[in-house]
Amino acid sequence: MGKSGESLGFGIEGLDKILGSFATPPYTIVVAGHPGAGKTTMASTICYSNALKGYKCLYISTQEDREKLYKYMSKLGLDLEKVESAGLLKFIKIPIILDADEVAEMISRFVSEEYSVVVVDSVNPLLDIPEKKSEKRSWLQNFFYTISRIINGLLILVTEMPYGSESLELGNIEFVSDALFILKQRKEEGFMVRSLEIRKARGAPVLLAEMPISISEGKGIEVWVPPILDEITEEGKQIELHCDLLRRTLNHIHRGIVINIVYPPDTDYVDLILVLLSLAMKENMKILFVSYKYSPNTMREAAVDNLVRRGFDRELSEKLVEKHVVFRSINPFSCSVSQLVMRESSLINELNPDIVVFHSVEIPRQTVSIVDHFRELYNQMNYLKKQGKIIVRIGAYTDDFSYRLESRVADAVMRLEHEISEGNIGYRAYLWRRFRQPYIATYEELNECVEEVVGHIKKLAAPTSEQ
Repeated sequence: MGKSGESLGFGIEGLDKILGSFATPPYTIVVAGHPGAGKTTMASTICYSNALKGYKCLYISTQEDREKLYKYMSKLGLDLEKVESAGLLKFIKIPIILDADEVAEMISRFVSEEYSVVVVDSVNPLLDIPEKKSEKRSWLQNFFYTISRIINGLLILVTEMPYGSESLELGNIEFVSDALFILKQRKEEGFMVRSLEIRKARGAPVLLAEMPISISEGKGIEVWVPPILDEITEEGKQIELHCDLLRRTLNHIHRGIVINIVYPPDTDYVDLILVLLSLAMKENMKILFVSYKYSPNTMREAAVDNLVRRGFDRELSEKLVEKHVVFRSINPFSCSVSQLVMRESSLINELNPDIVVFHSVEIPRQTVSIVDHFRELYNQMNYLKKQGKIIVRIGAYTDDFSYRLESRVADAVMRLEHEISEGNIGYRAYLWRRFRQPYIATYEELNECVEEVVGHIKKLAAPTSEQ
């Protein structure tokens, strides 16, 4: 055990989530991949995270200079200088002019200093030693196999794969390793996308063969386990609605419900934020409002202005919105569909909201085929439902097929259509909740509902306005 009493791990949330309990020392990991795919970053992260737990790490490099490695990793949030100063990391560079026996002797000498994690980055130059190549290669492979047993910890062997290649040429190393990770990068929808293939993980019931990864400044490498569930999750806590119309038609909602709201493409339905705000205030919840169309400031001002139009003081309106709603925006055409899901998941994990609103969902729908879009949508919605989020998807009607398909993902649907009443253009709404009879609400009924909600907000806001 390290100084903190924690066990060895990968230090990468996604990997620890699916493999952590199975990485029982001694454990040999081969990290392979194309140039620039993130192999060194992954190896350094495993080394660094365990050093923070109090485990000593030996980093053996055959190519990278210490200064260059430390500088690059510091940008990713890995302070290798810090753990080195604490005596928890030792970096050595092996000259590639050495032969196999000299390499083995040098590594053995350092390993005897009782390191729990040993990284060799990379093994390719060592396996390409010309003299008696096949014999030396076999000898080195057996040597690496022995090293993990000697340290009774984690041995990480980094190896290069040529561009376009899907196979390794390392002989028995593939077979003696406990885990084999293949890091890849490819073009997807015009974007460079990174992914991790878990080709082997001894003892672990790995169902996902490949998953997206990201490498970003300050965060380092992140592995995103796709939100795939074997079973449909159960509903969470019941929450009462704040207007008679919604109580009559939808009855109530639950944590872990998906609500689909559709309006004509030449308009926006801004009163929805009032309904959500009243729920958030009553239940002390936080709303994450992600728009694919408008900036956060634009959405924030729209919410505040709507309250002001309903008779609220501007300062109070700003205070209520600031307390309960976080606005974010994403351009869905700036990334692939898998990267979009990663960015959304990152936001949700960071902010941990109770209600997640996806605004202008008709826009990302156009980035990929409807089949790919629906698969990602279905898995994401089920994953968020399992977390107990209330999910609200708001978007313009674009075509009947997309509307029907996305409505099948939802537990409740509100479809707004234009209606002229007393010379004014308003809405009527088709309201449906699963297992209940659909209902057509008139313009007057919708207005009454909004007035009821506004009344609830005023009552709930009264203590705030008195402060």
